[in-house]
Amino acid sequence: MDSDKLLIFPKFDSKIIYLGIFIACSLFRRLIPTIIEETFPGADLGENKEVIINSYFDVICNFTGDILAGIFVAINSILKRKGNNKITTHEGELTQKSMRRKFFFYLPLIAFIDIIAQLCLFNQAYLNNDEPNEKPPIKPEDLYFVVMIDILSRYLFSRFILKSYFYKHHILSIILTFIGFVPLTIFNIMDIFMKDKDDAHLRKAIIFLLLYIGMTIIYSLEDVLNKICLNQLLIRPYELMFYKAVFQIVVIIPLTIFMAVFYSKNFTEHMSKIHLIGRFLYRFSFIISNCFRTWSLITIIELVNPNHLSVLKSSEFAVLFVFISIFSKIKKEEVDSYIYYLGTFCCVISLIAAAIHNEMVIINKCGLLKCTNYYKIEVKSNSGININYEENDEEQINRTQDSLINDSSQED
Repeated sequence: MDSDKLLIFPKFDSKIIYLGIFIACSLFRRLIPTIIEETFPGADLGENKEVIINSYFDVICNFTGDILAGIFVAINSILKRKGNNKITTHEGELTQKSMRRKFFFYLPLIAFIDIIAQLCLFNQAYLNNDEPNEKPPIKPEDLYFVVMIDILSRYLFSRFILKSYFYKHHILSIILTFIGFVPLTIFNIMDIFMKDKDDAHLRKAIIFLLLYIGMTIIYSLEDVLNKICLNQLLIRPYELMFYKAVFQIVVIIPLTIFMAVFYSKNFTEHMSKIHLIGRFLYRFSFIISNCFRTWSLITIIELVNPNHLSVLKSSEFAVLFVFISIFSKIKKEEVDSYIYYLGTFCCVISLIAAAIHNEMVIINKCGLLKCTNYYKIEVKSNSGININYEENDEEQINRTQDSLINDSSQED
């Protein structure tokens, strides 16, 4: 290891594959439905007036994507049954009872938190329920600054729930993330609330914004709880997805009955207006891409600490921002030029911050190197390297959390 280098670029490992899957699925989840909307003109897929019904089907699509993971659960169960010749001991029975208690605590809790986040979106639909011809008070794709809230909330939940330790490069990453999003946040909020001074519209915009931010924070909490569940129950990501969906059935059924009782007429009108083939392809593509996106997300949570998911959210933001910007240009939609400039600046800074946090790039100055996993691995595996560090540095080095790039080690 060259101690004179200012920047060190560790080699990528297999975890980068899941990053690629996550980013690709996030893009496909937006790209394919957009292509379908353009392929089937008049299908009224994206801006159908029945926003309540559309929101209900959004919830059902998320549920369906998770329940489809049961296919892999069934295959795994069959394979285990064929190769299970072990004799269960008394200690094994006690362990199974303990795991069962944790299972019926964590999985319903995660399922409840996830459905609450989804119902935040469902409740947003009621903001336009009385005036279906009115445009939404805020477009979700315009809430760029919420990404910063997502990233920071993951840091905080990881710190206080998982007791994750933040080192110098983590703190630098948080500061850079904040710097990158502050200008966009200020102008984004001004753009949202200064365009229309109508009090009713402003109230709707505030409620919508609070619901969206609440949903973002709840999803961040869910990912941290997913980490606890994966560690303590020793289940796989696809199992977590499936069992979470199973516990959500107790909410999905009453919600479906509610929609059937109070919106059956609206549903009939809705079906008569849309392009059925287009709508089916729209929903099917979303379910498949969302299923793989969730699987890759939970897999990375299994491999690393959730506060390292900043690289996912930053990369996702950058890719989707480029996609939305290009699409807006093609559609010749009016977008303020400052959004492009500030969004580009935010993308670059947030990606740099995520790369530093996840040790894709290591700064070899101001003690930023010594507490990285890369340094820990180099010190232990290369005895011939002469690197000076204080005695208490060794304890901190051993406490370093897994990065997205370096080989994973056991957590405390």
